Amino acid sequence: MALSATIDRHGDEEGTQKLYEYFGDKCITYTIKDAIDNDMLTPYYYHPIVVSLEDTELENYLKLTAKIIKSIHKDRTGKIQLSDSAKMLLIKRARIVSSACAKLAKLRELMVDYRDKNQILVYCGATTLHDVDYRESKPPLEEARQIDIVSDILGNELGMRIAKFTSEEDSAERERIKADFAEGTHIQALVAIRCLDEGVNIPSISTAFILASSTNPKEYVQRRSRVLRKFPGKKHATIFDFITLPISLETIGNYDEEIINNTKSLALREITRMQDFASIAENPFDSDMLISNIQSAYGIENIN
Repeated sequence: MALSATIDRHGDEEGTQKLYEYFGDKCITYTIKDAIDNDMLTPYYYHPIVVSLEDTELENYLKLTAKIIKSIHKDRTGKIQLSDSAKMLLIKRARIVSSACAKLAKLRELMVDYRDKNQILVYCGATTLHDVDYRESKPPLEEARQIDIVSDILGNELGMRIAKFTSEEDSAERERIKADFAEGTHIQALVAIRCLDEGVNIPSISTAFILASSTNPKEYVQRRSRVLRKFPGKKHATIFDFITLPISLETIGNYDEEIINNTKSLALREITRMQDFASIAENPFDSDMLISNIQSAYGIENIN
Protein backbone atom coordinates (compact mmCIF):
# COMPACT_ATOMS: atom_id res chain seq x y z
CA MET A 1 0.00 0.00 0.00
CA ALA A 2 1.26 3.48 -0.82
CA LEU A 3 -0.01 7.06 -0.63
CA SER A 4 0.88 9.48 -3.43
CA ALA A 5 -0.56 12.75 -4.69
CA THR A 6 0.88 12.12 -8.14
CA ILE A 7 1.22 8.42 -8.97
CA ASP A 8 1.19 9.03 -12.73
CA ARG A 9 4.72 9.92 -13.82
CA HIS A 10 4.78 12.68 -16.45
CA GLY A 11 6.63 11.57 -19.58
CA ASP A 12 7.41 8.17 -18.09
CA GLU A 13 4.78 5.67 -19.21
CA GLU A 14 7.01 2.71 -18.39
CA GLY A 15 7.63 3.93 -14.84
CA THR A 16 3.94 4.62 -14.32
CA GLN A 17 3.04 1.13 -15.56
CA LYS A 18 5.53 -0.46 -13.16
CA LEU A 19 3.97 1.38 -10.24
CA TYR A 20 0.51 0.13 -11.16
CA GLU A 21 1.83 -3.40 -11.69
CA TYR A 22 3.40 -3.40 -8.22
CA PHE A 23 0.69 -1.62 -6.20
CA GLY A 24 -2.37 -2.43 -8.30
CA ASP A 25 -5.21 -0.08 -9.16
CA LYS A 26 -6.02 3.01 -7.11
CA CYS A 27 -8.31 2.15 -4.22
CA ILE A 28 -8.97 5.70 -3.03
CA THR A 29 -8.84 8.97 -4.97
CA TYR A 30 -8.96 12.22 -3.03
CA THR A 31 -8.68 15.26 -5.29
CA ILE A 32 -7.74 18.86 -4.59
CA LYS A 33 -11.40 19.73 -5.18
CA ASP A 34 -12.40 17.15 -2.55
CA ALA A 35 -9.98 18.74 -0.10
CA ILE A 36 -11.34 22.23 -0.79
CA ASP A 37 -14.96 21.07 -0.52
CA ASN A 38 -14.16 19.32 2.78
CA ASP A 39 -12.42 22.43 4.16
CA MET A 40 -9.03 20.72 4.17
CA LEU A 41 -7.55 23.22 1.70
CA THR A 42 -8.31 26.87 1.04
CA PRO A 43 -10.45 27.95 -1.95
CA TYR A 44 -8.57 30.03 -4.49
CA TYR A 45 -8.94 32.55 -7.29
CA TYR A 46 -6.97 31.89 -10.45
CA HIS A 47 -5.55 34.58 -12.75
CA PRO A 48 -3.50 33.50 -15.80
CA ILE A 49 -1.03 36.19 -16.86
CA VAL A 50 0.11 35.89 -20.48
CA VAL A 51 3.61 36.79 -21.64
CA SER A 52 5.51 35.78 -24.77
CA LEU A 53 9.11 35.13 -25.73
CA GLU A 54 11.22 37.95 -27.08
CA ASP A 55 12.72 37.59 -30.57
CA THR A 56 16.07 36.24 -29.36
CA GLU A 57 14.39 33.86 -26.91
CA LEU A 58 12.09 32.57 -29.65
CA GLU A 59 15.04 32.06 -31.98
CA ASN A 60 16.88 30.00 -29.37
CA TYR A 61 13.70 28.08 -28.55
CA LEU A 62 13.25 27.12 -32.21
CA LYS A 63 16.91 26.11 -32.57
CA LEU A 64 16.64 23.81 -29.56
CA THR A 65 13.35 22.41 -30.86
CA ALA A 66 15.02 21.49 -34.16
CA LYS A 67 17.82 19.70 -32.27
CA ILE A 68 15.30 17.90 -30.06
CA ILE A 69 13.39 16.63 -33.09
CA LYS A 70 16.62 15.19 -34.49
CA SER A 71 17.53 13.59 -31.14
CA ILE A 72 14.37 11.56 -30.56
CA HIS A 73 13.53 8.20 -32.07
CA LYS A 74 10.85 5.53 -31.83
CA ASP A 75 11.41 2.02 -30.54
CA ARG A 76 10.01 -1.16 -32.08
CA THR A 77 6.61 -0.57 -30.49
CA GLY A 78 6.40 2.94 -31.88
CA LYS A 79 6.99 4.71 -28.56
CA ILE A 80 9.13 7.84 -28.60
CA GLN A 81 12.45 7.42 -26.83
CA LEU A 82 14.55 10.28 -25.48
CA SER A 83 18.32 10.06 -25.30
CA ASP A 84 20.21 11.78 -22.49
CA SER A 85 21.20 14.52 -24.92
CA ALA A 86 17.55 15.06 -25.85
CA LYS A 87 16.64 15.35 -22.17
CA MET A 88 19.33 17.98 -21.68
CA LEU A 89 18.01 19.92 -24.67
CA LEU A 90 14.49 19.79 -23.24
CA ILE A 91 15.76 21.20 -19.94
CA LYS A 92 17.58 24.01 -21.75
CA ARG A 93 14.43 24.83 -23.69
CA ALA A 94 12.34 24.80 -20.51
CA ARG A 95 14.73 27.28 -18.94
CA ILE A 96 14.20 29.70 -21.82
CA VAL A 97 10.49 29.62 -21.02
CA SER A 98 10.92 29.88 -17.25
CA SER A 99 13.31 32.84 -17.46
CA ALA A 100 11.47 34.77 -20.20
CA CYS A 101 12.31 38.46 -19.79
CA ALA A 102 8.70 39.56 -20.29
CA LYS A 103 7.75 37.97 -16.98
CA LEU A 104 9.77 40.54 -15.05
CA ALA A 105 8.07 43.56 -16.61
CA LYS A 106 4.64 42.02 -16.04
CA LEU A 107 5.49 41.14 -12.44
CA ARG A 108 6.61 44.73 -11.79
CA GLU A 109 3.32 46.00 -13.20
CA LEU A 110 1.17 43.63 -11.12
CA MET A 111 3.10 44.03 -7.89
CA VAL A 112 2.42 47.77 -7.66
CA ASP A 113 -1.03 46.89 -6.31
CA TYR A 114 0.50 44.53 -3.73
CA ARG A 115 3.36 46.63 -2.40
CA ASP A 116 1.52 47.24 0.91
CA LYS A 117 0.26 43.67 1.37
CA ASN A 118 1.70 40.62 3.13
CA GLN A 119 1.99 36.83 2.79
CA ILE A 120 3.11 37.03 -0.85
CA LEU A 121 5.16 34.36 -2.60
CA VAL A 122 7.01 34.92 -5.88
CA TYR A 123 8.09 31.53 -7.15
CA CYS A 124 10.99 31.57 -9.63
CA GLY A 125 12.97 28.94 -11.51
CA ALA A 126 12.01 25.90 -13.52
CA THR A 127 14.45 23.18 -12.56
CA THR A 128 13.56 20.48 -10.06
CA LEU A 129 15.39 17.91 -8.00
CA HIS A 130 14.91 15.44 -10.85
CA ASP A 131 16.81 17.44 -13.46
CA VAL A 132 19.90 15.60 -14.63
CA ASP A 133 22.22 18.53 -13.93
CA TYR A 134 20.66 19.66 -10.65
CA ARG A 135 23.11 20.55 -7.90
CA GLU A 136 22.05 21.54 -4.40
CA SER A 137 22.83 25.18 -3.49
CA LYS A 138 23.88 25.99 -7.04
CA PRO A 139 20.88 26.94 -9.19
CA PRO A 140 21.39 27.35 -12.94
CA LEU A 141 22.45 30.81 -14.10
CA GLU A 142 18.97 31.63 -15.45
CA GLU A 143 17.36 30.88 -12.09
CA ALA A 144 19.96 32.79 -10.10
CA ARG A 145 19.61 35.80 -12.38
CA GLN A 146 15.82 35.77 -12.22
CA ILE A 147 15.60 35.55 -8.44
CA ASP A 148 18.13 38.39 -8.09
CA ILE A 149 16.20 40.63 -10.49
CA VAL A 150 12.88 39.84 -8.82
CA SER A 151 14.40 40.62 -5.41
CA ASP A 152 15.68 43.94 -6.76
CA ILE A 153 12.28 44.87 -8.22
CA LEU A 154 10.41 44.10 -5.01
CA GLY A 155 12.98 45.18 -2.45
CA ASN A 156 14.65 48.20 -4.07
CA GLU A 157 12.23 49.54 -6.68
CA LEU A 158 9.00 48.97 -4.76
CA GLY A 159 10.43 49.19 -1.25
CA MET A 160 8.91 45.94 -0.03
CA ARG A 161 10.26 43.90 2.86
CA ILE A 162 11.39 40.66 1.26
CA ALA A 163 13.47 37.57 1.93
CA LYS A 164 14.90 34.95 -0.37
CA PHE A 165 13.86 31.38 0.37
CA THR A 166 16.20 29.00 -1.41
CA SER A 167 18.42 26.00 -0.75
CA GLU A 168 21.17 28.35 0.43
CA GLU A 169 19.44 29.06 3.77
CA ASP A 170 19.97 26.49 6.53
CA SER A 171 17.05 24.97 8.43
CA ALA A 172 17.27 27.44 11.35
CA GLU A 173 17.25 30.42 9.00
CA ARG A 174 14.31 28.98 7.09
CA GLU A 175 12.28 28.58 10.27
CA ARG A 176 13.01 32.19 11.25
CA ILE A 177 12.00 33.43 7.79
CA LYS A 178 8.78 31.40 7.88
CA ALA A 179 7.86 32.80 11.31
CA ASP A 180 8.54 36.40 10.25
CA PHE A 181 6.65 35.86 7.01
CA ALA A 182 3.60 34.43 8.80
CA GLU A 183 3.60 37.34 11.27
CA GLY A 184 3.77 39.82 8.36
CA THR A 185 5.55 42.69 10.07
CA HIS A 186 9.17 42.05 9.13
CA ILE A 187 8.70 40.19 5.84
CA GLN A 188 5.97 40.86 3.27
CA ALA A 189 7.11 38.60 0.46
CA LEU A 190 9.22 35.54 -0.16
CA VAL A 191 11.18 35.22 -3.38
CA ALA A 192 11.73 31.51 -3.72
CA ILE A 193 13.03 28.72 -5.91
CA ARG A 194 12.23 25.02 -5.52
CA CYS A 195 10.63 25.36 -2.08
CA LEU A 196 7.22 24.24 -3.35
CA ASP A 197 8.81 21.10 -4.81
CA GLU A 198 10.72 20.05 -1.70
CA GLY A 199 7.86 19.56 0.74
CA VAL A 200 8.43 22.82 2.64
CA ASN A 201 5.26 23.85 4.46
CA ILE A 202 4.49 27.60 4.36
CA PRO A 203 0.72 27.70 4.98
CA SER A 204 0.55 31.47 5.50
CA ILE A 205 0.99 32.15 1.76
CA SER A 206 -2.15 33.96 0.59
CA THR A 207 -1.02 35.30 -2.79
CA ALA A 208 1.32 33.47 -5.16
CA PHE A 209 2.93 34.81 -8.31
CA ILE A 210 4.17 31.66 -10.06
CA LEU A 211 6.76 32.63 -12.67
CA ALA A 212 8.00 29.05 -12.86
CA SER A 213 4.79 27.40 -13.93
CA SER A 214 5.59 23.86 -14.92
CA THR A 215 3.90 21.87 -17.69
CA ASN A 216 4.48 18.73 -15.62
CA PRO A 217 1.19 17.90 -13.81
CA LYS A 218 3.07 16.26 -10.94
CA GLU A 219 4.89 19.51 -10.23
CA TYR A 220 2.06 22.01 -10.61
CA VAL A 221 -0.37 19.88 -8.59
CA GLN A 222 2.12 19.85 -5.71
CA ARG A 223 2.85 23.57 -6.01
CA ARG A 224 -0.82 24.54 -6.04
CA SER A 225 -1.62 22.31 -3.06
CA ARG A 226 1.08 23.94 -0.95
CA VAL A 227 -0.24 27.42 -1.73
CA LEU A 228 -3.69 26.27 -0.56
CA ARG A 229 -2.65 25.08 2.91
CA LYS A 230 -4.98 26.24 5.70
CA PHE A 231 -3.85 29.09 7.97
CA PRO A 232 -5.70 31.15 10.62
CA GLY A 233 -7.55 34.04 8.96
CA LYS A 234 -6.84 32.77 5.45
CA LYS A 235 -10.24 32.58 3.74
CA HIS A 236 -8.89 32.09 0.22
CA ALA A 237 -5.68 32.16 -1.81
CA THR A 238 -4.95 34.02 -5.02
CA ILE A 239 -2.75 32.51 -7.73
CA PHE A 240 -1.22 34.52 -10.56
CA ASP A 241 0.01 31.94 -13.06
CA PHE A 242 2.45 33.25 -15.68
CA ILE A 243 1.47 31.68 -18.99
CA THR A 244 4.31 31.77 -21.52
CA LEU A 245 3.46 31.66 -25.20
CA PRO A 246 6.31 31.28 -27.68
CA ILE A 247 4.64 33.83 -29.98
CA SER A 248 2.25 36.53 -28.83
CA LEU A 249 -1.37 36.42 -29.93
CA GLU A 250 -0.92 39.85 -31.53
CA THR A 251 1.96 38.82 -33.80
CA ILE A 252 1.38 35.13 -34.50
CA GLY A 253 -0.22 35.96 -37.85
CA ASN A 254 3.20 37.16 -39.05
CA TYR A 255 4.76 33.68 -38.75
CA ASP A 256 4.60 30.80 -41.20
CA GLU A 257 2.87 27.52 -40.48
CA GLU A 258 6.08 25.57 -39.82
CA ILE A 259 7.16 27.90 -37.01
CA ILE A 260 3.70 27.86 -35.45
CA ASN A 261 3.63 24.06 -35.58
CA ASN A 262 7.05 23.90 -33.88
CA THR A 263 5.77 26.04 -31.01
CA LYS A 264 2.25 24.64 -30.72
CA SER A 265 3.15 22.00 -28.14
CA LEU A 266 4.10 24.63 -25.54
CA ALA A 267 0.84 26.52 -26.08
CA LEU A 268 -1.06 23.25 -25.72
CA ARG A 269 0.64 22.38 -22.44
CA GLU A 270 -0.02 25.86 -21.06
CA ILE A 271 -3.70 25.54 -21.99
CA THR A 272 -3.88 22.19 -20.22
CA ARG A 273 -2.53 23.70 -17.01
CA MET A 274 -4.88 26.70 -17.25
CA GLN A 275 -7.88 24.42 -17.64
CA ASP A 276 -6.78 22.33 -14.66
CA PHE A 277 -6.23 25.37 -12.41
CA ALA A 278 -9.37 27.21 -13.53
CA SER A 279 -11.73 24.23 -13.29
CA ILE A 280 -11.83 24.19 -9.49
CA ALA A 281 -11.09 27.88 -8.83
CA GLU A 282 -13.67 30.28 -7.41
CA ASN A 283 -13.69 32.06 -10.80
CA PRO A 284 -13.74 29.08 -13.21
CA PHE A 285 -15.01 30.93 -16.27
CA ASP A 286 -12.62 33.90 -16.22
CA SER A 287 -10.03 31.97 -18.25
CA ASP A 288 -12.38 30.71 -20.97
CA MET A 289 -11.91 33.57 -23.43
CA LEU A 290 -8.12 33.51 -23.11
CA ILE A 291 -8.01 29.76 -23.68
CA SER A 292 -10.29 30.10 -26.71
CA ASN A 293 -8.10 32.86 -28.19
CA ILE A 294 -4.93 30.80 -27.79
CA GLN A 295 -6.55 27.75 -29.34
CA SER A 296 -7.73 29.80 -32.31
CA ALA A 297 -4.38 31.52 -32.85
CA TYR A 298 -2.33 28.30 -32.65
CA GLY A 299 -4.85 26.07 -34.45
CA ILE A 300 -5.44 23.85 -31.44
CA GLU A 301 -8.64 21.83 -31.27
CA ASN A 302 -10.81 21.92 -28.17
CA ILE A 303 -9.35 19.96 -25.27
CA ASN A 304 -11.56 17.92 -22.98
